[in-house]
Amino acid sequence: MKIINILGSPRKKGTSTRIAKSFTDAAEGFGAEIDNFYLNGMDYSGCQACEQCHSKLDHCVLQDDLTAVLNGMRTAEVAVFSSPVYMGDVSGQFKQLLDRTWSHVSVDHENDGAFTSRITKGKTAIFILCQVDVEKRHADIVERYTEFFESFGYDLKVIRATGLKSGAPDGDVSTAQKKAIELAHELFRNN
Repeated sequence: MKIINILGSPRKKGTSTRIAKSFTDAAEGFGAEIDNFYLNGMDYSGCQACEQCHSKLDHCVLQDDLTAVLNGMRTAEVAVFSSPVYMGDVSGQFKQLLDRTWSHVSVDHENDGAFTSRITKGKTAIFILCQVDVEKRHADIVERYTEFFESFGYDLKVIRATGLKSGAPDGDVSTAQKKAIELAHELFRNN
């Protein structure tokens, strides 16, 4: 089984990255193949609003480091998306990726702009968020992004680490790491 692991933190060993690694390491133990993408180390642009992905192509026209990530979302059975919460939302690196996923939908302009996913339904997405704030804060992020992920046909699983120490990329996220490992066992144990 193939997993695409999209790391949205600017810190290579930050809290959200460590939780994602716990999941992928456990899945790899069951034979999963992992493709890791560290967004902060990649050269890519945000969506250019050219609409070529809806008028001429079935994919994003831009050819940059994000092309492999977008293609991987279509081919992998599991997609891991991780990000810290900055200023009440996902990181800027992650948001640029999300904007480019607009190319993963087909828009029916004749039917009030209804759209359908170009990603095969039934895949799993793991959404990992880490934040300094308490759990009840920023729940709206989960609600907003759940809508996006589910519109792509993903079965979404969410792992949140909250109440973390500010400026501590090595902070304790062991509870969330345990959840990530348990989720990997649940998804891959019988495959």
